[in-house]
Amino acid sequence: MKRLKRMMHQCPLGVCILCGWAVVAMVRYVPSLRQQIGQTQTEAVDDREELSGYSAFGGAMAEGRVPGLSLEELAGGSFGEWADEQQGAQNGAKQADAQQGAGKDENTKGQPQPDGPEKEQPAGSDKKQQRTDGEKEENRDPEEQKPDEDRQKKISPEYISYEKKKTDSPYYSDPGKIPMTTKYDYVKVKDDYFDDAVFIGDSRMEGMEDYSGLDNATFFAKPGLTVFDLLDDKFIKDPDSGKKVSVSDMLKRHTYGKIYLMVGINELGTGGTERFAKSYEDVLKKIRKWQPDAVIYVHSIMGVSPAKDKSDKVFNNTNIRDKNYAISKLTDGIHIFYFNIQQLYEDKNHNLAQDLTFDDVHLYAKHYSKWVDYLREHAVEVKKK
Repeated sequence: MKRLKRMMHQCPLGVCILCGWAVVAMVRYVPSLRQQIGQTQTEAVDDREELSGYSAFGGAMAEGRVPGLSLEELAGGSFGEWADEQQGAQNGAKQADAQQGAGKDENTKGQPQPDGPEKEQPAGSDKKQQRTDGEKEENRDPEEQKPDEDRQKKISPEYISYEKKKTDSPYYSDPGKIPMTTKYDYVKVKDDYFDDAVFIGDSRMEGMEDYSGLDNATFFAKPGLTVFDLLDDKFIKDPDSGKKVSVSDMLKRHTYGKIYLMVGINELGTGGTERFAKSYEDVLKKIRKWQPDAVIYVHSIMGVSPAKDKSDKVFNNTNIRDKNYAISKLTDGIHIFYFNIQQLYEDKNHNLAQDLTFDDVHLYAKHYSKWVDYLREHAVEVKKK
């Protein structure tokens, strides 16, 4: 350092040399520095783009979830609505892109196009598309496969609206609507109408078996039965073998003309309405597959008493109404009909009338006759082939 100072003092040219070194350093190293800065900024932009496309329900979260849990269950039961909204937004964006692309094609007609290889259709793609369409066609409801002129029109239940209640439950909300019995030209029948009928359900349906007097009908009823185990639980004694078999076994091997279904009270504490409705839909699809000519009567879940409704955050009428609203949407008024059995036993606030139940949930034996009368007056006439 002393030598450098002495050189600068003795020869001013030393200053010029130092300046030259500085210039050389700038020319040599500044471009490299700029390149590093630019690369860092590019990586930051890439990170932001990657994060903007990250789905909270995909990637590591989906891969690391507990086996057997659906995305709906991970999301607390609200994934279905969220996914529908996201899918709708994506479909809207695709339609907008398609319209914009169509506009470009229209505007470029007759104009020179840039040179480049034409996109060829992958070999066998037409056959694959036809096979996919065929598979979809096979899985569709037989009614939907008919020509438009022969297809029956779906009949949706009518609804009574009321003021919703605020709920803090993650499993249900107040729908603000009560579905009524499907409107149809029902006929009155005698008890022989139930000769080929099967009643499937929980303890309330078991009450029908014990007190309805319909000894000619078949009953597959069990306390605690739910829509989740309805088809596979082996609780039925096979009249042929004497062994315990499931509802699915019986529906596959025997033919029934009418199927009466009531479940739902035991499911109120086992997950959200969305999961319940999906399982109910799966059951109905399988029953239709195994019994294509049967008329299916879906019973509403009967409510609970006012005392039970006020004291229980799970087994209450708001939860029941949410489930009833969901399953009513699964009926079509063609093959599957919705019965609002609740209206036979409710008070002015749509609760199960307190004086009709001995435990806030089940009816006294003498009140089942009203239910049977209702079924006699609401029958769909089955045309014999």
